[in-house]
Order: sequence, then C-alpha cells, then structure tokens
Amino acid sequence: MKKLLIVCAGGATSSLMAQNVVKEAEKQGMTAALLFPEDLKYNRFESHQDKDIVVVMGPIGMVTTSRLQGYVKVDAVLVSPQVKYLFKNAETILNGLEIPCANMDSLAFGRMRGDIILKQALTLMKP
Repeated sequence: MKKLLIVCAGGATSSLMAQNVVKEAEKQGMTAALLFPEDLKYNRFESHQDKDIVVVMGPIGMVTTSRLQGYVKVDAVLVSPQVKYLFKNAETILNGLEIPCANMDSLAFGRMRGDIILKQALTLMKP
C-alpha cells in the first residue's frame, strides 16, 4: 500500500483533489481509499491494507508545524499551488523524515486533473 498526503491551505481543495486522485486510481484498475488527517494521526490504515493507494488530504499545517513527525510515515507529500510559498519549509521537515515531496502541477490542480496528479504522485513514490 502506497500512502500519499495531499496538502493545501485548510483542507478543502486538497479534499477535492484527493477525491479525484482516488477516482482516477480506480479507473486505472487500482484499489484506492480516501482518508482524513485524523486517520493518519491515529494510524487507521489497517482496514485498507489491501488497497494499492491510500490518499490522505489535509492542511499544510500538518507538515509545517512538525505534527507529522508523530504520525505514520507516508510515502509522498504533494503541496497544492495556493501554499507553494510554504513549500521550502515543508520540504525541510519532510527531508528530515525521508519523505519525498513536490509542488503539484499548477495547471493540473486548477483543472482538478486527478490523472495527472496521480501520475506525479506515483513517480514521486518510486524508489
């Protein structure tokens, strides 16, 4: 199971994008699930062990306030365009946790293209 965290300013647009990524993953024949920040915090992944990908959405504060350090490790983090200015801070924290991260493709995000964001995430998660 791959775990992707999508973050934005408050969690609303990351929720929309996460839903689109899950739908696209299922269209491509993968099993997928959408989880919330609390699921990550309390390690509620056990019922999703059979999934190919689990997408968690939430605010970037989950990363920039270092709260992610006590959470289950995710395989990658994608940062939405509206909080691009916080990327360097998030990257520093995530690099310390050995979690790859990237800014989301702005055009794909604006158009809510789950297919492009899924591809970007899977590329980021490759060893």
